[in-house]
Amino acid sequence: MPKIEIPHSKSDRFRFKKTPELLFAGQVVDEYSFYAAPQIHDFCEMIYIVEGSGEFNISGKNYVLNQGDMAIYNPGVQHEERSSSEGPFKVFYCGVANLHIEGVPIGMLLPPSVDPVISCEKYAFKVESYLSEILQECDSQVLGYETLSNNLLMSLITLIYRIVDVKHQFQSLQGKNEITIRTKEFIDKNYTQNITLKDIADTLYVSQHYLSHLFKRDLGDSPFNYLIRRRIEESKRLLAESNSPVHEVAARVGYSNDKYFSMLFKKVTGQTPSGFRDGEKRKGKSDDVAPDDHKLN
Repeated sequence: MPKIEIPHSKSDRFRFKKTPELLFAGQVVDEYSFYAAPQIHDFCEMIYIVEGSGEFNISGKNYVLNQGDMAIYNPGVQHEERSSSEGPFKVFYCGVANLHIEGVPIGMLLPPSVDPVISCEKYAFKVESYLSEILQECDSQVLGYETLSNNLLMSLITLIYRIVDVKHQFQSLQGKNEITIRTKEFIDKNYTQNITLKDIADTLYVSQHYLSHLFKRDLGDSPFNYLIRRRIEESKRLLAESNSPVHEVAARVGYSNDKYFSMLFKKVTGQTPSGFRDGEKRKGKSDDVAPDDHKLN
């Protein structure tokens, strides 16, 4: 196998500015009626669904988690959990403190703009393996268990960032101005609201001109255009996954005028909202039909 050298000028900018501390690890096994009352912690917590499904309320928003999904709570986030599957409910969980990841507010495991529920998909086996090994080390308490547990924890957190980077592109933001990163986070978190450039600039205590200049320099587009694209991307998901009328979809992504929304949607995608939805439905039907040459004789 050829040797792979790591260059001195490393391009991977993911960094722990502090070594995270594992507070506890545990599991829920074969529970048929699991319920955890609303609670708030001053540390971070991760919960991974090994088997079954559950209904989670996080910061007042409801989520359904299935096998391979993970919920991540930053400090101060209220959460409530209950199993919802008829079969057994099994989860791994752990608590983490002393967190400081480069580019992320101190104490948080993920930036506040990132959804607290992630689907681990192709990384599910590795996530489950890390959590299982952490639990085994904590349970054994043999020589070096703390070192191994914390190394596994750092590997787990790094893997989580690899998963969410596909959607949030943390790597592409490395080296960008902090104002740009915080502007993007503000838009990602508040894009469904009626926000203006002045709102963002006032929140970050900078001028509108300076904010726009940095954002366009770093990301190649204006904050206003990024807001539009962020809303249109979410509207595409809503149109494809629901039967909600166009005016309801428009309202859910921040547009009170559905005609204006339709005009923007066509400008960005080249299709009307209804045309896009019809195309997605046709695509779904064609995916369900197997080609003739795949039929069994």
